[in-house]
Amino acid sequence: MLEAIVFVTSSDDKHREAEAILGVPLRRAKLDLEEPQSLDVITVARAKAMAAAARLGCPVLVEDTSLELAALGGFPGPFIRWLLASAGAAAIPRLLDGFPDRRATARCVALVRDRDREWLGVGAVSGTIADASRGEGGFGWDVVFAPDWGGGRTFAEMSPAEKNARSHRGLAFSALRRELERG
Repeated sequence: MLEAIVFVTSSDDKHREAEAILGVPLRRAKLDLEEPQSLDVITVARAKAMAAAARLGCPVLVEDTSLELAALGGFPGPFIRWLLASAGAAAIPRLLDGFPDRRATARCVALVRDRDREWLGVGAVSGTIADASRGEGGFGWDVVFAPDWGGGRTFAEMSPAEKNARSHRGLAFSALRRELERG
């Protein structure tokens, strides 16, 4: 079924990562979609998927991520995209200066939508925010997020295969694949 789905994303990095995780080439469309202002990443993904499916008239895949900082009550959550665009990944550790709690949760929702049905995969990884950017790999906030299972390394300090096997996005796309296989 994945071959018939259009992945709606403007991110070359997300497209490349999704293909690596799923193991299949994905057709892609770049659409400017309105995003609801919500701290619930599933609500954001559902709204984007419904809008994309209506515009394209075919099954679509959307993915949305959230970086939830414990010290800030879960903020920025799905608004991480806008924080990165305006201040960059280096701003994330600075947000936590003065807070003893550097815990964070990386969450991803991968959602396929056709006319009247959806398939959902969710992945979440607990970790911490590094004091400063580290590593050369990955993209976005990978340079500051160190998953609990990573031995203190950030996603950007890992190989793509290691990151994809256990990351929030890897877990979400793997769960989505299982849902699609069930029908």
